[in-house]
Amino acid sequence: MKLGYVRGDKLNQQFDFLEDYEVEEIFSDETQSYEVFQNQKSNYQQLLDYSEPGDCIVIAFLEVISRDYRMLLRFFNELEVLELDLMVLTSPDLTLIEWREVISWVARNDQLVHPRLIKLKLMKEKNRNKEAYSVLSKDSEAKKLYRGVMWQLLGKQKLREIAEQKGVPLETIYRIQQEFKRVKLAGILTVCFFLAIATLKITENFSDNLWIQIVVCMVATLAILYNTLADNE
Repeated sequence: MKLGYVRGDKLNQQFDFLEDYEVEEIFSDETQSYEVFQNQKSNYQQLLDYSEPGDCIVIAFLEVISRDYRMLLRFFNELEVLELDLMVLTSPDLTLIEWREVISWVARNDQLVHPRLIKLKLMKEKNRNKEAYSVLSKDSEAKKLYRGVMWQLLGKQKLREIAEQKGVPLETIYRIQQEFKRVKLAGILTVCFFLAIATLKITENFSDNLWIQIVVCMVATLAILYNTLADNE
């Protein structure tokens, strides 16, 4: 069974990640305090109590648990004792054992790999990926992939399926999805604008009263927006 967990900030983004991954249950703690992991009444503890050996704990990114290496290692140990697996959606290929090896190495070489250097490197990689997969990309293959992802999103295909098919990180697909939603919203608002003008012109043929024209125009626009956005959801 796949059990999702969200905590701290960016809760909506985390829920979007987990819902697209289709977890069976999602547990959440809104607090950013690390004390939640020791609190027997927290939803995190309820998650562990609810889980069974062989289940997989799914989180959007590693920072949901902590940025502290030692705390992450304790978290890995706890999952291992309970015979639970781990899936981090921003790096879905890494297993619990591999995560332990990576964090253990980083913890031993903390002076060599300073957190600020890690952050700068991640920012560069993020900006590079953002430029690589874009409709304005100079790489023709990247633009082709971007358009392909757009069509798959239009067909309501799951994000994880698209990421596996295209061979790109799930976070990249999620970013493209957010851009796709903004483009769709902009298109909807543009259509509503022109339909409102058309409605206003039609209303002028039946009444010279300005207020009646405005009311009809507003009602028509709201009806169009409501139905379009409802269908979009």
